[in-house]
Amino acid sequence: MNSRQYQLLIIERVIKMKKLLIVLALTTAVIAIYLPDTVSSNAPGSNQVTFTKDVAPIFRNKCEECHRSGGVAPMSFATYEEARPWSKSIREKVVSREMPPFHAAGPLGQYQHDPRLTDDEVATIAKWIEGGSQKGNLKDMPAPKTWKNEWPFRQPDLAVKVKSPYKLKAGKTDQYVFFVFDYVFPEETWVKSIVTRPGNLKVVHHANTHVVPPMVKVPDSGYIEGDFEPSARGTVMVAGWAPGVSPVLLTEGVAVKIPKGMKLGIQIHYAPSETDQIDETQVGVYFAEGMVNKNLRVLFGDRKDLSIPPNDPAYSLTSTKTFDTDAIIDFYHIHMHLRGKSYLIRLTYPDGRQETAIEVPRYDFNWQRTYLLTQPLRVPKGTKVDFIGTYDNSSKNKFNPDPSQSIKWGEKTTDEMMQGRIFYESVDEKLNLKVKKGVVVRETDTAVKTN
Repeated sequence: MNSRQYQLLIIERVIKMKKLLIVLALTTAVIAIYLPDTVSSNAPGSNQVTFTKDVAPIFRNKCEECHRSGGVAPMSFATYEEARPWSKSIREKVVSREMPPFHAAGPLGQYQHDPRLTDDEVATIAKWIEGGSQKGNLKDMPAPKTWKNEWPFRQPDLAVKVKSPYKLKAGKTDQYVFFVFDYVFPEETWVKSIVTRPGNLKVVHHANTHVVPPMVKVPDSGYIEGDFEPSARGTVMVAGWAPGVSPVLLTEGVAVKIPKGMKLGIQIHYAPSETDQIDETQVGVYFAEGMVNKNLRVLFGDRKDLSIPPNDPAYSLTSTKTFDTDAIIDFYHIHMHLRGKSYLIRLTYPDGRQETAIEVPRYDFNWQRTYLLTQPLRVPKGTKVDFIGTYDNSSKNKFNPDPSQSIKWGEKTTDEMMQGRIFYESVDEKLNLKVKKGVVVRETDTAVKTN
């Protein structure tokens, strides 16, 4: 092959290579047109998870009651600009199921007002963060939600508040105050609901309302600050409030009896605040009207003889009670202090069958709530109830102030308590009481009005 022939061969190969490149380029363009899923996720029409379209609706429904301007949480997730800096922390808390806070085990739907995320919602949030926490199109953003601090049903029949607004000092620690209202029930009164209306949502973390007997004395100020356990003085908790927890409105014919001479009190857990705050929380009472056939009852699973050894990671105590009537369980409440680890209420039926009524596998003193069943649970007379509290007094418990101490029952948060409550109705009870504005209408009263 002479030099001329060699040059022609090289030119021919170059022309073929150019044609091949053109064909490859055209083929790639066609594939990109007809297979759009293969293009970059940053392009319009991709399936990329974005804040505005995918994440904001979840935050709006499950997180924003606390995480918003004016909410009790220290940061807001209402907008992309507010949520984006916290994305890594959000992923950690969501994937671990630490947030939103709800500590009872069991399937979604078992309890009313359950804020837990579905598996798909957790996966969506994680995918958003792992994909770079993209903002998305503002047109996809859900409409902002208006949060109102109003009475949930209607104006209550009775609204009570403290003598004067409470002045909360700035600080980095949680604070506890027990308020007793001046109002004294002039006669036996039947109520359908007791509702808490927080005065300052920035600092009211949660609150529990108690019926207070006359023997409980408070200062002229109307409140007691610091470690104070109302139930140890004879009070009975009848209602609770926490963000996301709707108040209990008892079913038709069921009411709670408040004896004559009683007052109402409320223990409020205030969250840390960088500035001084003012709070004037109120409690509203809705009286029963018409016929009352059942008095809501409480089965107490308490123990005061607990004695937790130093450094014990799994101290356990059981209280056993028995239903003396066929019963319908409506809701539960559990209370321990800083070393509380888990709580279990187990039912053993007369035929020997066992069932877990409620399990709180990761108890958290900072999030105390009432667990209201979506479907009330009916249990027969003779059912045995085991209330089982477990405590962690080791250094692995991040809330433990001193693992080296032996812990007894006491009112201080550094002491311990074991309290379980089952709120139930007696199936056979038929009081047949006619009440007006919560007070029983006697036949003599009716006769006088008739004559």
